[in-house]
Amino acid sequence: MSMLNDWLRLMRISNLPTCVTNVMTGCAIGIISLPADDPGPWIDPARFVLVLVGVFGFYLGGMVLNDVVDATRDLKDSPHRPIPAGRIDRRVAGIVAGALLIIGWVGCTLGGGWHGGIAATALLASILLYELLHGATWPAIILMGLCRALVYVVAAFAVTSAPEPLLLISLAAGLGLYTAGVTGIARGEDSNARGGNWPTVVIGVGVLGPACILAADHPLEWSVLPWLAFLVTGILLGIWIARSLTLLTRTPPRVMGSVLGLLAGMALLDAFFLAMLGWVALALLAFACFAIVSLLHQSISGT
Repeated sequence: MSMLNDWLRLMRISNLPTCVTNVMTGCAIGIISLPADDPGPWIDPARFVLVLVGVFGFYLGGMVLNDVVDATRDLKDSPHRPIPAGRIDRRVAGIVAGALLIIGWVGCTLGGGWHGGIAATALLASILLYELLHGATWPAIILMGLCRALVYVVAAFAVTSAPEPLLLISLAAGLGLYTAGVTGIARGEDSNARGGNWPTVVIGVGVLGPACILAADHPLEWSVLPWLAFLVTGILLGIWIARSLTLLTRTPPRVMGSVLGLLAGMALLDAFFLAMLGWVALALLAFACFAIVSLLHQSISGT
């Protein structure tokens, strides 16, 4: 059981439901991009599963590869982690990471066609570049944001080869900015030091920017359920982000707690976007994923 726990920790498995919500949001973007007279079915379940498996592969492989690359540094800074502690062999972890990344590329390519294959290649390149450059602050922040943003792109291509550019770019940029802000905060996790205020600004822009674009370009229909879902998810997201960022103001700052909260909040961000797109049922599912991530963080760290 301890070996299984080590692998689950290595893969940061507790954050996996956020990949589900990212794929759901990307598919919703693709569906909304379809012509109004499209009779459906709007998405092939097999393609959805392939993309979801592919995104899982990219996420899990990237997490394992991160510990493989950092194994030498972790001997000094985080000797308790599975690889430096000797509980998982570094070479075995490297092989597993490579296999998972291949599964990621194949799944997203089969699910999204050649458009999805191009996006999957860009995602794979972003993951590898992140591992190569993550010692440098700004390249790491930008690349991590790009990794999450590209999940929307890959998922949208599972539905259509022509997703609406403004919708896709604005929401993908929002998710990317949110992720970049979280990554910026996480850079101070080892030293438990709070950085500047820029991550808060970037997170705020990542949430409010796409919301303003959606409100202007895809206004909600005047119906009780969509507006209720929009208001509830928006309020909950704002409260959760504020609560997570407040942890940074304590003495000493609770950087890890803040990062974990914001990681779980990624599913809430998807719920908010889905609610603004009118997908009430998917917004509820994304909220359930948020609850699952928060619960899993109690036993398996997401960082």
